[in-house]
Amino acid sequence: MKLNKKWLIGGAILAVMALLLVVKSLRGESRTEVEVVLASEQDIRPSILASGLLAYLDEVNLTAELVAKVEEILVKEGDQVEKGQLLLRLDPETYRNAIEREQASQRQGQISIERQRLALALAETRLKRGEELLGRQMIGQADFDDLRNARDLARVELRSTQESLRRAEAILSEAREQLQKTDIRAPIAGTIVALPIKVGETAIPSTMSLAGASLMKIADTSAIQAELKVDEADIARIRLGQQAEVVAAAHQDTPLQGTVAQIALAPSLEPGSQGRSYQVDVLLDVPEDLGLRSGMSARADIFLGDGGKTLAVPVEAVVTEESEDGQVKRFVWIDRDGSARKVEVETGLSDDRWEAVASGLEAGDRVIVGPAKTLRILRDGAAIDAELRDGKAKAKAKADAEDDEDEDGDASE
Repeated sequence: MKLNKKWLIGGAILAVMALLLVVKSLRGESRTEVEVVLASEQDIRPSILASGLLAYLDEVNLTAELVAKVEEILVKEGDQVEKGQLLLRLDPETYRNAIEREQASQRQGQISIERQRLALALAETRLKRGEELLGRQMIGQADFDDLRNARDLARVELRSTQESLRRAEAILSEAREQLQKTDIRAPIAGTIVALPIKVGETAIPSTMSLAGASLMKIADTSAIQAELKVDEADIARIRLGQQAEVVAAAHQDTPLQGTVAQIALAPSLEPGSQGRSYQVDVLLDVPEDLGLRSGMSARADIFLGDGGKTLAVPVEAVVTEESEDGQVKRFVWIDRDGSARKVEVETGLSDDRWEAVASGLEAGDRVIVGPAKTLRILRDGAAIDAELRDGKAKAKAKADAEDDEDEDGDASE
């Protein structure tokens, strides 16, 4: 009898517990397990990835302005040169001959002018005598007109000869200028970084990549920059003065700090594709012993922010919705006294991990970050069972450590 009574009491207790569970289920009080993090200030430094080449800041590629053989090279690759220093001589013989020819033309023009001046003086004398004879009626009007016409013709011949002399002097000046161009001098002070031409080869005036088109390259190696290609989708976010971190292919373990110094206004087409990119020059702060060279390939992160601390949440916590009128809104779910609440936020810069929140949240708010599937089906006011993500990670790490200790203990036995 006592046994049956105990069974009845136990059954009643189980029935009450089951009834409570059913009531809670009917009332929607089942709790959803979620992970939360505390909204806090974080270092946010978004960046744009770009690639390109290194180049000396001040670099000049010397080309010939006339066709001539290289007669003498006075420097070698790696030499330091001063501005105006003679670097190379081209064969001047052709241009010296041209000067002598034009000098002869100049002298001939001067002789012709003297002859025309004498002819003009004689014509004026004859005209003056003809006027006296015409007054005495010793010659006719026709003869006087011939004398006056001869004087006018002598004047025209003199002017023509003078113009011919000016033309000869201009050609002579050009020939002398051409002769001066056979001496190639340094336009800037710097280092000879390339010297592709040799004595005996023919220099040609061309900007194409032809043999003889390039004489040598001079650069100021004390300053170097990265010439980067930035996609047209990202160029609007680039500003002068932004910080960048550049890694040269030859020194991948040494990131270089730099500053955006110039942004191209016109795009360039990428070979073999329809993509457009803009050149962005980043001036680098390079250690003296690093030994960078122009033409080295490099990749860079151009930072869009200053890296300062700002209130932020994990990027996976921010949910985007588009309303019926086309407006895009962003919001997060927060844990408020065990219930999920939907809060609209205004976001700012973001990087791979954090997204800045300008308004809508305060430091310390418990922001729901997962699981991702739960975020998609969560409803406002739903009961939740929240666990801090950091606490969960620490608990897992502790459990893993205890398992490792147990395995080590078993192995030692």
